Amino acid sequence: MLRITTRRDAKGEVVIVDGHLDAEGVVEFERVVAGLTGSVRVKVAGLRSVDEAGLGALRALRARGVAVTGASPYFRLLLGPRKRRRTREPPARPEAPERAKGARSGRRSQ
Repeated sequence: MLRITTRRDAKGEVVIVDGHLDAEGVVEFERVVAGLTGSVRVKVAGLRSVDEAGLGALRALRARGVAVTGASPYFRLLLGPRKRRRTREPPARPEAPERAKGARSGRRSQ
């Protein structure tokens, strides 16, 4: 059994998925998500099982930038790493200080 509910909060639309997301439920799940506008998050804390079609649907949403939240460690492993969009440049690395002339390098000469 699959239960899909939606609600709106300050950050946008939230789709809550409970139960078993399989090939039969993917069509309804995708229809619900497609009908939403603005920022969408999918909360899967109540998801009990998922088949390849369900995983494919969740992965496709993540690839489009939809946040999938509440996943157990096992479901996160199944979903794979999420690709983060860079919103700003990473901080520059400080350059290593130059060694003073004649400083010991840790090697001993014989």
